[in-house]
Amino acid sequence: MDPISAVVDKTEELLGHSPHPAIVALPLGAWTFSNVCDGLGLLTGEEKYDDAARMSMAVGLIGAAGAVVTGLRDYSKIPVDRPSHKVATTHALGNSVVGSLFVASYIMRVRDRDRGRRPSLASRVLSLTGGGLSLWTAYLGGKMVEEMGEGVKPVMEHMSRHEHEGAAEQDQDRAHGRERLDPASPLGAHADEGGHRGNFGE
Repeated sequence: MDPISAVVDKTEELLGHSPHPAIVALPLGAWTFSNVCDGLGLLTGEEKYDDAARMSMAVGLIGAAGAVVTGLRDYSKIPVDRPSHKVATTHALGNSVVGSLFVASYIMRVRDRDRGRRPSLASRVLSLTGGGLSLWTAYLGGKMVEEMGEGVKPVMEHMSRHEHEGAAEQDQDRAHGRERLDPASPLGAHADEGGHRGNFGE
């Protein structure tokens, strides 16, 4: 087990649940604050809001790194055939776009500041787009937990137990389904003395 996974596992053990839902509050909150400061900067023309928008954006990017690590770990534990896996995939892809938009916006803002200019309109549009998209991806995250029970241990344990029991029953049906039929049935099965299984009447 790598050190990062060990830290995440230990954190989950202490919290009693995945740390991902708690960590995502940092980038979401920081980026929302950044968007608000952008709006105030445009309305007032004061550079202090531009600085606040840039710095809070950086805080959000740092928090997003932790959200990515914990989110990918949680994602790896969702069975592919479970309905929530598709939602989780969309959630992850959407957040990758959100992160890319904010990274691009932050780089542009730093360059503008170094050149003595205020943030460009493009950098503001990128961050506002990222902020809007993050509301949708956050909704998907909530849907997985609140509606589908992902990350809720009692629900996950129940789903895993049900999935395992269902798989076992299917295997048993495939192995013994024909044996439960009347031996006189055309589809019936029997085992000869040597253990060979064939159709009745062979």
